[in-house]
Amino acid sequence: MRSPAALCLLAAGCHVALQSELVTPLKTDRSVLQSQAQPGKPKLVLTDTGTLRFVEPLECPTQEVVTNHSVIEIQHEPNMATFVVGVVATSVGGIMTIRGATGSNGTPYVIGGVSGLAIGLPLAIGPWIGNHTDHVPQGEKPPETRVGPQVACGERGIPGKSATLEVAGVEVYGAVGDDGTFAVSPYVLVDAFDPRNTATWDVKATLVTDSGPLVVTTLLEGATLATKASQFLAHAAFDTEVGPMRKVPNITAGLLRASVTATASGPALRIVLPLTNAGPGESYGLRAVVQSSVKAIDGRIMYVGKLDKNQTLNGELIVPLSQVAADGVRDTTIDMSVELRDAHGTAPATAVRFHGAVLNDLPRSP
Repeated sequence: MRSPAALCLLAAGCHVALQSELVTPLKTDRSVLQSQAQPGKPKLVLTDTGTLRFVEPLECPTQEVVTNHSVIEIQHEPNMATFVVGVVATSVGGIMTIRGATGSNGTPYVIGGVSGLAIGLPLAIGPWIGNHTDHVPQGEKPPETRVGPQVACGERGIPGKSATLEVAGVEVYGAVGDDGTFAVSPYVLVDAFDPRNTATWDVKATLVTDSGPLVVTTLLEGATLATKASQFLAHAAFDTEVGPMRKVPNITAGLLRASVTATASGPALRIVLPLTNAGPGESYGLRAVVQSSVKAIDGRIMYVGKLDKNQTLNGELIVPLSQVAADGVRDTTIDMSVELRDAHGTAPATAVRFHGAVLNDLPRSP
């Protein structure tokens, strides 16, 4: 005797077969098309050596070669049409059987009802028996080439002539090299000997290029500026040693002077402060912080470094100026003060002040 499912299969299709292809990536090889690099928004960055540089971040298109594995999936699902026929036949057969059993002359109804049940039940039950899914591996497909995402692919310097930075209420002017490097160190405004409380710089820079001025806005994190201070000190032209204080130094300052001079890079303000250490101890990390109402001068740091006992030297600070700024201070009376600092807090607390005309000076080497 055959099962309902077998009868169903003999009578009609109890199941339908749905076939689909499943594709699984095996590997993706991505290549960066460096020759098609596109520049992004210009920015000012702090390099690993502690210098400032104007750059364009680059983005490149990519190309991907994808190798896929293919599987044919065959899903055997109920044939709903057969199920509906089976339900109708079963329902009619049941009604006829009941009517024949209760009627006065119901033998034909009983026979017909039983026949309907015999046919309908396998058709109603069969579609729900034996459903399954088969997977037939097809192996690797030929590699496909497609366009990949845009990716960062380095940066390139923006060549310039000069730039003016506006940061923390002051202006910093300086030359710009062919690789985008700004000639003025950020540590003319950040105290490299004590950078712990350095605030984040919100910089607006006007970069002068061959094609005209370019405005660049950038945030430079205070923590990053503080971290790179050691790089500035490692390459400084003064003695950066900070030793233990065994005896207290005695620092005295001479006459503070300021003048406009010419350098190979253009005009500059030359600030000179004679300093003497009468001892008996050495002074370490000696520097002077300039304060002035002139934005092109304010906030600058004059580094002296180590000053031995019984030693006298001239602290000197060369501040590059634009031609407009130089014309604005030349032969003009200005007020300026200098606060001395050292590594052990032994520098005089009283600021050294300057009030007078800024005169012309002899040309200077860079």
